[in-house]
Amino acid sequence: MEMTIGQFAKLVGSTVRTLRYYDKMELLTPNKLNKNGRKVYTRLDWELFQQIMILKHLGLSLNEIKEQMTNQKFNNRELLQVQRQLIEKKLAELNDKLEVITRMERLYHIEGVSEEELNEFTFIMLDLFRREKSQIQIWEEHFTDDKELLKEIKLLYDPEYQEKMDKAIWHLIHAIRNAIHYNDSTNRKKVQEILNEMNALFPTSRNIINLVEDDHFLAKYNHEFTNYFPENIASYIYKELKTYYDENGNNE
Repeated sequence: MEMTIGQFAKLVGSTVRTLRYYDKMELLTPNKLNKNGRKVYTRLDWELFQQIMILKHLGLSLNEIKEQMTNQKFNNRELLQVQRQLIEKKLAELNDKLEVITRMERLYHIEGVSEEELNEFTFIMLDLFRREKSQIQIWEEHFTDDKELLKEIKLLYDPEYQEKMDKAIWHLIHAIRNAIHYNDSTNRKKVQEILNEMNALFPTSRNIINLVEDDHFLAKYNHEFTNYFPENIASYIYKELKTYYDENGNNE
């Protein structure tokens, strides 16, 4: 079997341009020449091309394929195990992204909420969702000795509980936006009502709010809690939550 680059490209379903690129990077370089002094592809080159396609299918980059085929960095079983781990990691990342999208789409089905209103806060909610898992893990590590608190924090993994909290957070942000915009007692009262509902759902939030004033905690985890909030809303949220818990703490 001896073929020109054009014939070989047709045989393997590739292009002349791709094969020339493989040759240039010394990934697939035909060693045999025809009587005219031009490179020709042989059965061995066909076998090497099939290996390249298989490794590409498994997710290796061309440079990784070249290293594997040249130096045999891993034996076949090790290579499969490494690729399985990488693929599982990518799948987990994709599932996390899909979950973020699903949670945001679910908010668009809340009765009485316009798409225009939600669009105003889409990126705030998306940022809350994408950071949530790592933030929960940090809370679990921080409160590891408080078993009762950990039970409440673990509720955040429950899809039904999560859906209730998502709606509550959306209503809170929307109410705060109105309270800032209209600056009246009606909207401020609405904020307090939602905080009461959220506190019933998630009493642990008081402990989490207190972390804002924990300098050691902030120094260690600040990068994980810099959520995407317009400054006026972020300030109002903290002020209202702090006032709410201080007042309720005093009443107790």
